[in-house]
Amino acid sequence: MADEKKAIEGFSPQDFAKNLAGQAAQVIPADISPNDKKFIIDIVYKFCVLSGDALVKDVSLNLNAAQASLITQFIGEWSFHKSIDLLRANIEPSLREGVLQRVAFTVFEIAKQAVVKKMPQEQIIPLVEHHVNNCFKQAIEDLKAKGAIDEKVSDNALHQSNIDAMAKTQTEKETVGANMSDAKILKLASLALLIKNMPKEKIKNIITKFNKPEAQVLIQYLQMPDLDTKVDKDITARCISEMRRTLPEPKNITLERCFRKLCKIVKNSDKNEVLGIIKDERPQIKDFVLSVYNKDEVIISAKVAAVVCKYLEEKLAG
Repeated sequence: MADEKKAIEGFSPQDFAKNLAGQAAQVIPADISPNDKKFIIDIVYKFCVLSGDALVKDVSLNLNAAQASLITQFIGEWSFHKSIDLLRANIEPSLREGVLQRVAFTVFEIAKQAVVKKMPQEQIIPLVEHHVNNCFKQAIEDLKAKGAIDEKVSDNALHQSNIDAMAKTQTEKETVGANMSDAKILKLASLALLIKNMPKEKIKNIITKFNKPEAQVLIQYLQMPDLDTKVDKDITARCISEMRRTLPEPKNITLERCFRKLCKIVKNSDKNEVLGIIKDERPQIKDFVLSVYNKDEVIISAKVAAVVCKYLEEKLAG
């Protein structure tokens, strides 16, 4: 009689493995080549399916979906991290899967025993990591002993730690905006919500308008898949309304707009003071400024007119 396979309600090894492989694909470092990226994704999926199937078949374990998912997730995460460590160490492709099989088997056994004993997750995590590090070290030393890799490659492999690198990056991300006010951060989150569906080039252009810390916070929110669930819509609407009131005038400069601005600048200023500021300027500049008083039409470049307006505004304010 064939072995009876009892399903774990709410747990599908294939679906869960596909989900984990998809998550892995999103966080693979940018410098990893397409071929190596495919290797990582495939190995995560493969080992997760194998371990998930093994859990389903072992009816004596009597696991629920959450327990099976936790064990399988450990498999996926450590297969991911150690794949990258092997790549970083330039271990030959033909040697990688053997090392990863040993790691995956170790994770499977340790995590399975810990879950069956109902250990808290915060205790399982360091326990699994300890055994993974020992297993990985032994696998690398075995490759060196067989002459498959030299001491330099071996040392390089043992000094790799993608999990630590990712933890450091995450910590740096979390400290971004640490010195900003809550109001500023909320406005950046609201702006991200407003522009996230715009064309990429337009978003990129908007990001360049901010200083580096603000741009980093804005990018962080733009990359957040569930941002709309984390920001209250009423608060967002209020923040966007405030931002609109403080936005600078549009950048599409026209002579007409510059003339209107010039009128506002000189309206409450002493005419003699204005004339004193422009007395040494070129005739065309003088004519443009004087046109406010004599109503003559002056043809001048809109960009030059904008510079004149800004110069006058600063001089009169000072």
